[in-house]
Amino acid sequence: MAVLERLPAGTILLCDSQAFGCAGAVFRVDPATGERGTLAMAGDLQGATGIALEADGSVLVSKDRLFPGTGVLLRLPAGTGSQTEVSSGGKFTAPGGVAVEADGRILVVDTFAAGSGAVIRVDPVTGDQTVLSLGEGEGDPPPRPVKLCTAHDGTILVVEQAMAGGADLSARVVRVDPVTGARTTVTSGGELRSPIGVAVDGEGSILIADANAFAGFGGGVIKVDPVSGTQTTVASGGGFVAPQALAIEADGSLLITDNEAMNGVGTLFRVNPTTGEQQVLASGGNFKRLTGIAVVPAAAG
Repeated sequence: MAVLERLPAGTILLCDSQAFGCAGAVFRVDPATGERGTLAMAGDLQGATGIALEADGSVLVSKDRLFPGTGVLLRLPAGTGSQTEVSSGGKFTAPGGVAVEADGRILVVDTFAAGSGAVIRVDPVTGDQTVLSLGEGEGDPPPRPVKLCTAHDGTILVVEQAMAGGADLSARVVRVDPVTGARTTVTSGGELRSPIGVAVDGEGSILIADANAFAGFGGGVIKVDPVSGTQTTVASGGGFVAPQALAIEADGSLLITDNEAMNGVGTLFRVNPTTGEQQVLASGGNFKRLTGIAVVPAAAG
């Protein structure tokens, strides 16, 4: 059996739904220099919505139904640009993001599955889909799940929002029990308006990238206490216009994508989690619409 080459630890991976003439792509970015390369392009990557890494270094990409074909979960084996289908159709309607549990099972958040959205668990070998948790379906329109991540204790964190006519009706962070699927609201309202990116830092705090947070809808990053739900501003304004995807590097630095920054150019920011200072790490070029971000961890052992 061929040994798959792992990407270097710290490498930043970005999925782009519209790069290369809307063909879609997965980019790799050097965390030190910002130099970028293309890991994969075209194929089924048009409409890519989220990205995550499996334990062997393989890359998972979710794809939205609004582009050709139905919702799809793809795998790019480690160190290659080839694409294989893990799961498609079935309960998928509009996959919005993907995460991997400690035991290797895959989680896909789907904004419109079962009517009000759902968290769907996927078997990484067979591709079988199981609905773990359904959206509550309350309100007109109901708040819908858009992104997710896993916490250190195995629970699942989902960001939800409901927009109608440009007005925010509900924005919140929900904790989902990985066994029962039971849902608990961690925080809602406050500065949250259009939460999208979500990640958990080394101390267990929840970080949210919100495209319209704060007065003037300038967007920013919000830290949420996982117990009390208290919200604290990490960064706002500056170069941000509509922050979207979020990931955390090994040293705690935050990585944020913004497709409206720099006069409407896809941009990757690095943000100091203490001071909120923003640094443009990579921008423009072949970036078109950056929808997901992941960081290659150090190999176990």
